Amino acid sequence: MAGKKLEAFREWFTPRRRLWAGIGLFAIAIAVPIVSPGTTAAWLVGPAAVFFLGSLIPNTNGRR
Repeated sequence: MAGKKLEAFREWFTPRRRLWAGIGLFAIAIAVPIVSPGTTAAWLVGPAAVFFLGSLIPNTNGRR
């Protein structure tokens, strides 16, 4: 059973917010090497992909 804080976060972190979080992380991962060539932010690509692709999955809460 999930806690109250986790449930509140799940309600707040809607698919639209996941989409924008993913886009933001992708933008940061692209901008960091441009601004600072010796630095890489490749580790941001994984969470960005999870958030972005997770936003495309339809919400099935309450349909079963």
